[in-house]
Amino acid sequence: MSQRTNMWRRGAVLLGLSCLAVARPATGQEDQAPPVAPSPRELTAGHPLASRATLLDSAQRVAAAGDPVRAAAIRARLAEGDFQPGERVWLRVDSEPALSDTFTVTTARTVALPSPVNREIPLRGVLRSELQSYLVQELSQYLRSPAVRARALVRVSVQGGVVRPGYYAVPADALVADALMAAGGTLPTAKPGKMRLERGGERLLDGKDLAQAVAQGRTLDDLNVQDGDQLVVPKEGAGMGDNLRFLWVVVSITGGIVGLTKVFGH
Repeated sequence: MSQRTNMWRRGAVLLGLSCLAVARPATGQEDQAPPVAPSPRELTAGHPLASRATLLDSAQRVAAAGDPVRAAAIRARLAEGDFQPGERVWLRVDSEPALSDTFTVTTARTVALPSPVNREIPLRGVLRSELQSYLVQELSQYLRSPAVRARALVRVSVQGGVVRPGYYAVPADALVADALMAAGGTLPTAKPGKMRLERGGERLLDGKDLAQAVAQGRTLDDLNVQDGDQLVVPKEGAGMGDNLRFLWVVVSITGGIVGLTKVFGH
């Protein structure tokens, strides 16, 4: 599919959602998103791309407010870093094709890089927001003035009225619309106005509020999307095709996570 076609499809998704976002409810209520109930991980960790300075400030503020448990959890994140085994890191090193790939975090919280590095680079204690600068420093030990681009990926489930339901590894700073496009875009039978964001079966954001966030160009990090969160697009009807599609999703989970490559650039 050409880049122009991809841009047109993404524009169509945004246009449709923007129309839903500006429609006011019949009850006359104001366009104001209700507060989202924070999960335990959100309370302790903050946004996926939070900087070290932001987390340090948060730890100090919550400790001063009399919440030592939450302050300790934030400090634990600073010490342990963001990367967990099985997560993905996208890396591109100019003039080094072998190092330009998507790598899986090992059980030891490292990324095993091939020649000319041939080393496991430790990620313990590294935040997602620090990934690129950290890898530049590490790779400079093996390469001369390396031109490095790196992005941490977040695993998101996109389900319902999309072309290819499944689990996708997308950058935390990608648009919500990009997560939908990773799944091939919405189907003609989709109901984007009833789209919802869920975590562990709990609804975080839905309906007009989520459509408005998409139309405004909000990123996954803006919405504090975490690994394993689910974006559900309801659709008209259900039948055998949906059951087969569910089986395909199960197979896709066991076969690995599909990377969203078009948002990384070349």
